[in-house]
Amino acid sequence: MKLRLATPRTLIDINTIPQLTRIREESGQIAVGALTRHDQLASSEIIRRKCLLLAEAANVIADQQVRNRGTVGGSLAHADPTADLPTACTATGATIVTASMKGSRSIKSDEFFNDYFTTALRPDEIIQEVRIPIPPPRSGGAYLKLTKGHGDFAIVAVAAQLTIDSDQICKAASVVLGGVAPTPFHAKDTERFLIGRRLDNRVIEEGSQKASEALTPPSDIRASAEYRLEMAKALTKRAVGLSASRAHGGA
Repeated sequence: MKLRLATPRTLIDINTIPQLTRIREESGQIAVGALTRHDQLASSEIIRRKCLLLAEAANVIADQQVRNRGTVGGSLAHADPTADLPTACTATGATIVTASMKGSRSIKSDEFFNDYFTTALRPDEIIQEVRIPIPPPRSGGAYLKLTKGHGDFAIVAVAAQLTIDSDQICKAASVVLGGVAPTPFHAKDTERFLIGRRLDNRVIEEGSQKASEALTPPSDIRASAEYRLEMAKALTKRAVGLSASRAHGGA
């Protein structure tokens, strides 16, 4: 609206709806209300203890003023491909719950983001909450991003969530890249390579090199496509390594 790209005839203030501001744990999930501020998400004890990558993503959004006012639902509905929460929520396997006069819908994050600034939201819907599955024991996650300056949008971002068994064998892997495609990009070749293998340095290095396979990032004023491809591999290695270390520590 500030840029006059949208000129709605009516605005409805939903800030006074208390149900949209809660963070709660129930039925093996964490439910985050759509009006939860970024700073609340970053500092939430439940989020930091059970889904650290989401807290890390919220903590690097823009600056403190934006984190004090910006909301989880607003960021997801805006669907900027360089934003932090779409990438992080996709890596956690989150479900976006919407509401309208006709009822509610639950949309998997993989199906919610359709294109640049385009989602599966219907014109008569709002986001009600986001539901994040609580990872099992021996799980660890991390969110890292590369920017040109503090508080900037991501040149490349990586959200990783891993689960290992008692022998350090990877049982589940989710690796999602941001800033490199119209929507959050699942590094499926990396995920497939990691699952079933012991996460030593060699496996992490080799798996991370696969992060850029099937990836065709854009070139823009922040970075060239070639630079993004190289940084995707480098940042994936760091995020996967940190996630593996945290999973080991959570055994």
